[in-house]
Amino acid sequence: MKKRLNAWMWQLGVALGLIEAPRLQPIPVRSEEQRRLAKQRRRL
Repeated sequence: MKKRLNAWMWQLGVALGLIEAPRLQPIPVRSEEQRRLAKQRRRL
């Protein structure tokens, strides 16, 4: 119960702008060209 209340209070604080929500780290996505260049480097 206490955990749920704490989570609810945190969400309310974020919604009201009192607390800044944590920013998620972007996940790097490799393009086909990056993969091709990596393969070439491994061959050398």
